Amino acid sequence: MTKIRFMRIALAVLSTLILIGVALMIYVLVAFNNRNIIKINIENGETQAVEFKKLDLIPGEECNYTLSLSSKVADEYDILLVFRETEEHTLKDYARVRMESNGEVICDKLLAEMFTGNGISLSFRLVKDRSEDIQITYYLPEDVGNEAQNAEAAFELLITASNE
Repeated sequence: MTKIRFMRIALAVLSTLILIGVALMIYVLVAFNNRNIIKINIENGETQAVEFKKLDLIPGEECNYTLSLSSKVADEYDILLVFRETEEHTLKDYARVRMESNGEVICDKLLAEMFTGNGISLSFRLVKDRSEDIQITYYLPEDVGNEAQNAEAAFELLITASNE
């Protein structure tokens, strides 16, 4: 009788540990996948800056971010994304930036080209308490060699919204 009771207790403890392990694994996966989401609440006429420091990549590597735009007021917004270099670094001459929204590629350019332009204009119909996402991927093509060794970049992305 005591042997059966011991087995039931051991089975209950083991089942509890398995459930805790599965819950912990789910939590870690969700937390890991959300770490590169940048949430921005749009205010009309306001410019917000997102800073990227020490962007360093190895050839063939990608760094992904999601800009999650939302607003307290539902309206049609014109969004202007301007890349501004904050420190002079050489990685800008090798790294590329790809931006996508709703599965459509908005741009895929050399980072240095992003600093010289007037920015990227997008229009979004934002609904209260619902976000629109822009995926930003920084990557270093595989064919970049030693010339980019120890190179890095630092810049900020200025986000301006207007609904006029």
